[in-house]
Amino acid sequence: MKLLAFIKKDILVTLSYRFRLVLNLGGTFISLLIFYFIGKTFSGAISPFLEPYGNDYFSYVLVGIATANFVTLGLSALAGQIRSAQVEGTLEYLLATPTSIYTLLIGNTLWSFISAFLTAAGILILGAIFLQFRVTLNAALVSLLILILTFIAFLAVGMLSASFVIVYKRGNPVEYLLGWSSFFLGSVIFPVEVLPRPFQLAAQILPITHAIRALRELLLAESTPGDVIPSLIKLCIFIAILAPISSLFLRYAVNRAKKDGNLSQY
Repeated sequence: MKLLAFIKKDILVTLSYRFRLVLNLGGTFISLLIFYFIGKTFSGAISPFLEPYGNDYFSYVLVGIATANFVTLGLSALAGQIRSAQVEGTLEYLLATPTSIYTLLIGNTLWSFISAFLTAAGILILGAIFLQFRVTLNAALVSLLILILTFIAFLAVGMLSASFVIVYKRGNPVEYLLGWSSFFLGSVIFPVEVLPRPFQLAAQILPITHAIRALRELLLAESTPGDVIPSLIKLCIFIAILAPISSLFLRYAVNRAKKDGNLSQY
């Protein structure tokens, strides 16, 4: 019930700033338009890296952008909530309530993740309609599962990011390690296969790599749900490892900040 209250609050706030909502949608549209014309520019070229996906660059990058929203949110949303509460001096008072730190953090950012989820689903649906992705019911259900797993994976990343902000205030290594590396190595806008072998190996530890690959195989390469099981397993392994670690780090960070008496300092 508490999480529903947080979601209701954020929906009301979002609806009260309609112009910002329009700007966000406009920004997403312009970004997609840019990649659309980039794809048109090179539409006559044949790339061995894009050939399995129909050799259509715009379709390729559309799936990457739809998934990449979770990276930005995972790295900034939870940490941003902690940062704001520290600046406003409300973090210590929030933690003094009967509500757990997990509920506070997740509740305050859940609507952002849900919005990213809906945006990703909307982009993929538009792709299915206008770009004629051939999607079976099973492929659509598995795609939904992939987005949910990506949601959970970057929620865990966000908890780890927030832990560093609580303790160190500034200088968040998670943002640097998983931020740009996810966009650079995660095949968001170009295939990771064009990179040197060491970078390709490094990409395998990033959840976004497996999420985007699975979605592209389902939506663009017309693979069967069974073909993407290895990617799903890798996503689940990432969550199973990082979620408990993030939880422990967050608990440690809060306890240390309470002990040092600097919860409200920033």
